[in-house]
Amino acid sequence: MNNLIQGVRPRHFSSLFLLALLLATLARASVETDFQAAREAYQKGRMDRFQKYAERIPADHLLAPYIRYWRLKSNDPPVQAQLDFIARHPDSHLADRLRGDLARQFGKEENWPAFREQFQTLLKPDQELQCLALRARLADADKGAEGEGLAQWRTFRDLPSACDALFATLAERGVLSLEDRMLRLRLALDANNLRLAREVDAGLPEALRMEADALARAQRQDLRLLANPGERRAQREAGLHVLTRLAKDEPVAAARLWEQDQLAYTEEERQFGWAQVGMHAARLHDARALDWFAKAGVPRTEPQFQWKTRAALRAGNWVETYRTIDAMPDTMQNEPVWRYWKARALKALNAAYPANQLFARLSREIHYYGLLAEEELPAKLEARPADYKVTPDDLKSVESLAGFQRALLLRRLGDTGNAVAEWERTLRGLEDRLLLAAAELARREEWYDRAIITAEKTRDVHDFDLRYLAPYRDLASAYAQENGLDEAWVFGLMRQESRFVDYARSSVGAQGLMQIMPATAKWIARQLGLKANAHKEVGRPETNIRFGTYYLKRIFDGLDQSPVLATAGYNAGPGRARKWQAATPLEGAIYVENIPFAETRDYVKKVLANAMFYRARFGGVSQSLKDRLGVIPPRPGTPAPDRDEAAPQPE
Repeated sequence: MNNLIQGVRPRHFSSLFLLALLLATLARASVETDFQAAREAYQKGRMDRFQKYAERIPADHLLAPYIRYWRLKSNDPPVQAQLDFIARHPDSHLADRLRGDLARQFGKEENWPAFREQFQTLLKPDQELQCLALRARLADADKGAEGEGLAQWRTFRDLPSACDALFATLAERGVLSLEDRMLRLRLALDANNLRLAREVDAGLPEALRMEADALARAQRQDLRLLANPGERRAQREAGLHVLTRLAKDEPVAAARLWEQDQLAYTEEERQFGWAQVGMHAARLHDARALDWFAKAGVPRTEPQFQWKTRAALRAGNWVETYRTIDAMPDTMQNEPVWRYWKARALKALNAAYPANQLFARLSREIHYYGLLAEEELPAKLEARPADYKVTPDDLKSVESLAGFQRALLLRRLGDTGNAVAEWERTLRGLEDRLLLAAAELARREEWYDRAIITAEKTRDVHDFDLRYLAPYRDLASAYAQENGLDEAWVFGLMRQESRFVDYARSSVGAQGLMQIMPATAKWIARQLGLKANAHKEVGRPETNIRFGTYYLKRIFDGLDQSPVLATAGYNAGPGRARKWQAATPLEGAIYVENIPFAETRDYVKKVLANAMFYRARFGGVSQSLKDRLGVIPPRPGTPAPDRDEAAPQPE
């Protein structure tokens, strides 16, 4: 009998355990269903229904803070109730939202001590809060706030009304000058922000304001306004706007008109006009750009500095390249792009020692210019630390954090916005090894974009396998091989297109891992001889990678088998990539730097840098980034067909 009991008991206990596990799973699923119902009811403003489901959520549940937050926000919560919530959930991104709301309220009331208490812990304060923070500092007689306030003013962008009081204070103190007002008017006009231009103009002394119809005439490119702007200073800015609009498409015509009309303007305005003509000529790759820049003296705006440098690079003029970069404001000169090209100019001018100093510092950075700088050094520096591999203890540490648990649960329940916010809030202050552990946690959950973004946040130790994940490798390798493409390049492009989010969909309708437009998918399906509706499956990883690699191969073969041209063509269209070629051979890095579309320029750099890191990860035959960029052949007489439907916009 005892033997029989001993034989049955384990099975009995096992059944009880399975039953308990099943009941726990069902209970958890029921709570999650109730949470989703409560969320939907709150979003629709059906508070009776919300309360019904909210009551079913246990007080200690991971998502209970959301129930409390929604209850709080459904009314007009008193300050103390919000402070109580913050004290109860200090590390929640919901607490950050309330801190931002309270800081806004205290700032509008000019209760600066209370404002500072809430503001100081915010991770990413918006523009309104930044302006309020500067007002708080001005109230404390912080002189540094005056300069930072002026920096906020010097923009072509619309700013929230909360910034008006900041600028009024700066004006009262004599910090915001007439020249600052004229600068913002010029910036607004250059960006074609006519609403802001009217607002700034209205704040000028009456004798300086433009005439009522000036902006409308400028938009029509009224050449009479260019030739006869009158004495009013803002009116002359409207005339310069006519010149700028003309130069965007016809720099030669603009230069001809400016030659005859410039005497109606001041010396500074004449030079600014020539710089605008030179800038747009450089953007259109007109070889006369440097001649027009020469009439302008030192550039005045960041775009003018950038395009004068690019024109000098395209012309192979290293002296002008160096001089232009050396004249840039310090903040610009410190950007990786201009540090690299300054070093290249120094090297070309036989100043090897200062060039190598710049290259050495830049080579320690993990990006396109860091790779290029490393290749320029006479000897490779062992500066980057070895990969760090996450330990089981690291992983346990991050798995125990409630913020990550909430993020993963919210993602499973379809609330990606709050999931990302929870994730980012929990990353705050983590040391590198725990950032990598969090990235590994995201990878295991197949949350690939979050894994990559998290791994990129490390400062001193890194894991390049996490930075450069390779999901779907069987598919990508097979189709890369089928099309004769470099697998590392395909992964570099896919990482940049979607961060391996297979359901990614752009604002213009591009879908999937390789972001293929619907019309392009139809064309590819026809070329492959597939069934009529095959293109509708382009969101599936296998179809998307098959289509994307086929299309990339067609572009690659049609653009001289240049990875640079094909990458640019994949983003902006093959016809544009061909149009940007020069009449003579051009170094690949200089071609990339002169791409007129900022989005495409950045895209090509990142894709090709990605390819270098993937090649290092995958092994096999390696090649330098400079060799990968190659030399771009001269532009042939007939451009390639352009099959893109939604290209980036020029600067």
